[in-house]
Amino acid sequence: MTHFVRNERPMQENSQTASILLVDDRPDKLLALEAILEGLHQKLVKVRSGDEALRQLLLQDFAVILLDVNMPGLDGFETAALIRKRRRSETTPIIFISAINDTDNHVSRGYSLGAVDYILTPVIPEILRAKIAVFVELYLKTEQVKRQAEEHAQLLQEQDARARAEVEKERMAFLAEASNVLAGSLDYEQTFSNLARLIVPRLAEFCLIDRLDDAGHLHQVAVAHRDPHQEAVLRQIRYPESGENSHGALRVFKTGMPFVRNRVDDSVLSDLAPEADRAVLRLLKPAAFAAVPLTARGRVIGSITMVRTDPHHEFDDDDLWLADELAHRSALALDNVELYRRANRAREEAETANRAKDRFLAMLSHELRTPLTPVITHLFNLSADERMPKELHHSLDVIRRNVELEARLIDDLLDLSRVGSGKFHLESTVVDIHELLKNALEICQPDIEAKQLQLSLDLSAEQTHVNADPARLQQVFWNIVKNAVKFTSEGSIHVSTATTDDGSVSITVRDTGVGIEPSLLDRVFHPFEQAERGVQGGLGLGLAITKALVELHSGRITLESSGQGHGTTVTVSLPIAHEAPAAAPERRPAAIEPGKKLRVLLLEDHPDTNEALTMLLELRGYTVTSALNVTTALEIASRQDFDLLLSDLGLPDGSPGEVMQKVAARNGTIGVALSGLGMEKDFEQSRSLGFRHHLVKPVDVGRLEEVLQECGKSAGKPETAAV
Repeated sequence: MTHFVRNERPMQENSQTASILLVDDRPDKLLALEAILEGLHQKLVKVRSGDEALRQLLLQDFAVILLDVNMPGLDGFETAALIRKRRRSETTPIIFISAINDTDNHVSRGYSLGAVDYILTPVIPEILRAKIAVFVELYLKTEQVKRQAEEHAQLLQEQDARARAEVEKERMAFLAEASNVLAGSLDYEQTFSNLARLIVPRLAEFCLIDRLDDAGHLHQVAVAHRDPHQEAVLRQIRYPESGENSHGALRVFKTGMPFVRNRVDDSVLSDLAPEADRAVLRLLKPAAFAAVPLTARGRVIGSITMVRTDPHHEFDDDDLWLADELAHRSALALDNVELYRRANRAREEAETANRAKDRFLAMLSHELRTPLTPVITHLFNLSADERMPKELHHSLDVIRRNVELEARLIDDLLDLSRVGSGKFHLESTVVDIHELLKNALEICQPDIEAKQLQLSLDLSAEQTHVNADPARLQQVFWNIVKNAVKFTSEGSIHVSTATTDDGSVSITVRDTGVGIEPSLLDRVFHPFEQAERGVQGGLGLGLAITKALVELHSGRITLESSGQGHGTTVTVSLPIAHEAPAAAPERRPAAIEPGKKLRVLLLEDHPDTNEALTMLLELRGYTVTSALNVTTALEIASRQDFDLLLSDLGLPDGSPGEVMQKVAARNGTIGVALSGLGMEKDFEQSRSLGFRHHLVKPVDVGRLEEVLQECGKSAGKPETAAV
């Protein structure tokens, strides 16, 4: 016997009508039943076999079934048995209708199949209608109750969904606020304190945040209590040694998993806390607690212990999820704090190293420059001495050039430091690049002639004025030409200029020297790089400084080479200035008026430099009184008046500022500082001590005389000595 099952929900009836299934193999009997039940105004479904009845039951539910007993195929009893096997119709009322008057046998069998009645024909219409009406009314009321129950269940589901959504919305808003609070500080202690304040009172009445140090010791880093006065009690909790296992927070550190106790009594306390802590904990009246780990970069770095004092308020999965999410976000914030600290430490270390480098370069500069000053000064004096044999002049020039080269190397070190610190200062004016280029070539001319290189010029640029610091731009040209000469053993150097369409003027220096491999071109502008072109001397700073200077002038520099043996081409492009350079004032050497000499107090602790400068100044008509230390200079200044103080800055027994104040107060003396230190801060220091000028060693004799003449005029003296 087949068991009919249908998964789809049957068609729903109208809320005011029900379906009645009429089953009989005779059409006339179906018509008669329809006529009797028509007045009930319900839906009548007529079928003529048991099979058709079963198919209709798969399509919909019925309030009652009128089932003929005698039918071909499946009879009424067999059909009823199959109806009862289907779960949705196992309680549907069945009324058997039969013309066979075998009451005992048929009726008992019908009732055994769950029939509610057994009616013999002919049917009394009023009785049938009354019985059917009862079942229809019962069915409609049952359906109404079911609909109401479904609607109520749906309403409860919607309310529950809304409640869950509200809780989730509140939770997400809380976590968003927590993220902002946690990210608002880059301090460890403040971040931990913020975390504790977020947990209380949102998740617990009080909490403790612990951290494990590298030695395995537990430290309390933050506490919070609903009653702030109780926080002092929380701080009394003793933390165990790393070997103890009783402390609850240690379990979290060891397992990396949350630890929850929703019932806290003396037995739990004895298991979780040392004896010394239990009395303190009892004062706080814990009822439930939960601890969750703080994990950063896969390592447990701390724990959050949350405690509730309400015995009816236990920690559930949602609480633990929220606490764990807070811990996760806190760990990210702490990770950011650590990264910030590391970045700060790295920056401080870099700044310290940079300051140490600057100090080293400054001291190196001072120590290297100081012995060069007497050399330069004596060379100048010897060259100017008419008694010097002419055949020695060449030797003096060789010495002078090499000493100046040494000074240039020292300047390169200082220039590199200025570039790195962003303290490179330009004194810009409108200059003619052709003039500066010719000056640079003139400086390099002896080296070009010594190597017998062929120099060709093509100065075709029509617009040659640029805004530049003339000394620095000439340094650029000198560096480029010097490099071309250095790396060219034989052949030629071609220098050209041109005006470009983009409003720039280009300066190109092309040589036939050793060249550079294309793969190394990017490295030539790096400090201390020689691009493996062979050991030719120098520090490898020239092109790095040149590039920095060109960019400070809003220009660009490029270097090209086809490889070893194919020479190198360097091109500098600078924006054109459309105004003409101002006419330089005519300088005329001042003559010494008989009997009028500038009185100079020379304070220099290096004996050779002191002797050389004294000789240089006296040969040019100045009255010089020298001192090797501050003490002697102060004694001299207390007895004599001076027009000018020429003083070193680095003195062993005091500051030249004392002497400057003494001589200035006595006679309004002007100060000129001499120093092997040439950083910007050194210039600022000399100004703060009252010096008007700052000259860097080795002293440029021509510049020194210009300054002395200017000071002589300012001091109200007649024209100072001529060169």
